[in-house]
Amino acid sequence: MKNLILFFALSVSIIGHAQDWHTFHSSQFHPYVVWNSYGSPLKKFKINPYDNSIWFASQTKIFRLSSVGQFTDFNASNEPMLQGYYAFEDIAFTPSRTVLVDQYYGLVNYDGTSWSTIPNGVGGIHLSSDGDTILCARINENYSVIHPQGVQLGNVSYLRRIESKNGNQWATTGVDQGTMFHFNNGTPLMYNADTIPFMLENQTYQMKFSRYSDTLYKSGDLGLALAFGNQFIDTITSNNTINMPTNLIIKEFEIDQNHNIWALFGPSGILNPPTKLGFFARALNTWILYDELNTPIIFTDGVGIELDTLGNLWAVNKQFLHVFTTGIEPVWVGVSELTKDNPSIVIYPNPSKNEIHIQTNELNIEKVEILDINGKVLITSTSCENISVEVLEPGLYFVQVKSTLGTILKEKFVKE
Repeated sequence: MKNLILFFALSVSIIGHAQDWHTFHSSQFHPYVVWNSYGSPLKKFKINPYDNSIWFASQTKIFRLSSVGQFTDFNASNEPMLQGYYAFEDIAFTPSRTVLVDQYYGLVNYDGTSWSTIPNGVGGIHLSSDGDTILCARINENYSVIHPQGVQLGNVSYLRRIESKNGNQWATTGVDQGTMFHFNNGTPLMYNADTIPFMLENQTYQMKFSRYSDTLYKSGDLGLALAFGNQFIDTITSNNTINMPTNLIIKEFEIDQNHNIWALFGPSGILNPPTKLGFFARALNTWILYDELNTPIIFTDGVGIELDTLGNLWAVNKQFLHVFTTGIEPVWVGVSELTKDNPSIVIYPNPSKNEIHIQTNELNIEKVEILDINGKVLITSTSCENISVEVLEPGLYFVQVKSTLGTILKEKFVKE
């Protein structure tokens, strides 16, 4: 009975935080920003744990949103060092620098003032950090270990992900799956779930160390497996927890300072976006699930999540940045969000070739109309989602939204 009461109290507490979701459209920071693409945004959206700045990589552009809401755009036009790069794959941090990797052209380093290149990064596809050291897994090349004093090459070329904490290193042979290895005196030793208790399975979609302990977490088809040192010690599955989805996998996860877990659940396959957000309350052994009915997240647009050190959950969602302020709310958040007191609409993608979606400040929509520049109504819809614009000729149009209270809002839209 006590656990039931605690579960109810926790559910009311967390669900009651619905008013603590804040949403920002990318155009509030930059006219051409798209936070993430379909597929796997988790590597291109990271929060620096040393200053809570938010970083995004979009092709060759790098965006930083500071902890006080200051937005910076680093690109080849304003940073000569970034010229010639193709597409940044991953981001990692140390106390004194930010490092990004481009698979074809290598590593770049930002020390807070200027950008520079780092050798032995060509072929890099995954970055991780351990204190002031960055590890770079590369395709068909020995992995590189980047110290403040220089770069050291590892002794194997078949690793695609490496995670390290206090010198304890794990690795896999695939970018989002693959065989798992643990390093023993610098030599990677293969682990097989058939013979290792608590490992659950050989599939590994994502793995990371908790920021607040030396425990490694890895997700697979069956749930989460936890390792400490060189041994797996525990599991989190639908068989030993309450309310965990049984037909979805954990595609991405974050661990908070109380060892609770935020996770994105979805169908298997890297191109299949998540469909649910889950919160695992460790003390109650219970999952609380969220979807598009109780969050502002549009899951079909692809989602990536990050936790800051203040306890807030951030999510990138195509052209939206959401924050669930369960911890200490940054001061700029309440000032800059899309406020409900001033009705507005946001159209995305804009420009678009096929279809558009409309984000409103919780207005009850009666009708959506697309007009040409002369005011002629060309398309009418009662939904803000999946409005097809394929029949329109390329050019400038207006989207007009009418609410049930009589409010009329209008924004420009470009058909490609």
